[in-house]
Amino acid sequence: MENKGKNTLIHDTICLFLITLIAGACLGGVYKITKAPIEQQEQKAKEEAYAAVYEGASFSEDADVAKKLENFQSDLAAGKIKTNSGGDLSDVEISEALVADKGGYVVTASGKGYGGAVKIAVAVDGSGAIIGIQVTDCSNETPGLGQNSSDEKFIGQYKGKTTEDDINVEKDGGDIAAISGATITSRAVTRAVNGVLLFVASLSE
Repeated sequence: MENKGKNTLIHDTICLFLITLIAGACLGGVYKITKAPIEQQEQKAKEEAYAAVYEGASFSEDADVAKKLENFQSDLAAGKIKTNSGGDLSDVEISEALVADKGGYVVTASGKGYGGAVKIAVAVDGSGAIIGIQVTDCSNETPGLGQNSSDEKFIGQYKGKTTEDDINVEKDGGDIAAISGATITSRAVTRAVNGVLLFVASLSE
């Protein structure tokens, strides 16, 4: 009986190992199959967002801008970059900055919202003013509240803003009217906007 129990245990262990191995191989196969289409879809969505925030412009990478972004992002994460009013921007992540052929830049950034990162695309002209902004991902925010951050009435408030402005939601002493019931999401967008403007300003220093 004891040997039978041991044999059963060994058999079950081998079966579990094989099931795990097969499941892992299947998941790996699915990942490889879906990876490219997902990346293509994300790239398409990003290009559409850039076209929406800076109409008629085309964009290109710049090695010097990319290097400065790397250094700036490091300072952001370390809490070295603050808003004009001293606000913390350590949760802001700027993932890409491209040069626009019409002058200025288009930038992808995010701030930490209620449920996760709230991502935005921002176009900044040669004078450092926002000419277009779009929320590209707020899927982790509360439906009907934080997910309303893509509403034009809300994001339209940032157009024309520069580093000379005190960009904060009204509850923090600024002039940005927060989304009703979603102040945390509104603050996330606002911090991301501040990060973008400060980065673009740093490029001319």
